[in-house]
Amino acid sequence: MHAPLPKEVPPKPVEPKRRTITLTNRAPISIVEDDWPVIAQGQCGEEPEGAPFGWTLVIRVRSEKVVQHSTAISPYYTGGRCIVHAKYSAWDESNDYDGQTVRVGWLSSKYSNGPEAVATASQVETAVIDIGNQLRERIANERHRKAVTYAVDACFASMTPVKNG
Repeated sequence: MHAPLPKEVPPKPVEPKRRTITLTNRAPISIVEDDWPVIAQGQCGEEPEGAPFGWTLVIRVRSEKVVQHSTAISPYYTGGRCIVHAKYSAWDESNDYDGQTVRVGWLSSKYSNGPEAVATASQVETAVIDIGNQLRERIANERHRKAVTYAVDACFASMTPVKNG
């Protein structure tokens, strides 16, 4: 007699990776990262090796994956909703007073999933500038406030170029 074959154990379902994104002046949202890929990003900062201090600033543009045909008007606009969000962190392990974290964000629709939720390229570009301004208002360190411009510029530079003509 032969030994019975071992039963195949079905693989455990993989939980999608979720991220909570802070939005300005409203409750945060929770997204599935694969459904909202980063389509543009700008960052700057300093993290000296071995130093107990540093700072980082990152601005990201995420676009919702859209299943239906997209009526894209630019290469970085997919026909769905968009999120523009940023995080600034500064730390000094020797002095808690000098540490600061700032999170700001924008979602193309506050409460709707209908056609009015779709972001235009112009709205996304305006949102990147607005998010930069919101960071400047909230960051305490003057030198780091000035660096917001570099992250905004890098975010725009990472966008897919729009064909003209």
